[in-house]
Amino acid sequence: MASFDKLQIDIMSGEGSKPKATKDDAYAYLRDVKDRFDGKKYNEFFKVMNDYKSQSIDRKGCIKRVEKLLKGHKDLISGFNVFLPKSLELDD
Repeated sequence: MASFDKLQIDIMSGEGSKPKATKDDAYAYLRDVKDRFDGKKYNEFFKVMNDYKSQSIDRKGCIKRVEKLLKGHKDLISGFNVFLPKSLELDD
């Protein structure tokens, strides 16, 4: 799961005054996503994170794709918001 590191603390850092999430927070969130979704949808989520890490997509593109994947899953949206600055949080 090391490739998820980009999400852990810095996916959207630099805006807002929320405390930073930890690596453990990121891994716990990833487990929640994996437990909720089938392999295909989980793999799509993980691909988005890898695309962001490799800078294939920017943070707005990442957020937009994640928002689409998590639609209808309020708890996962709330969990993802932990990694976002207040100004970019998704609506659940």
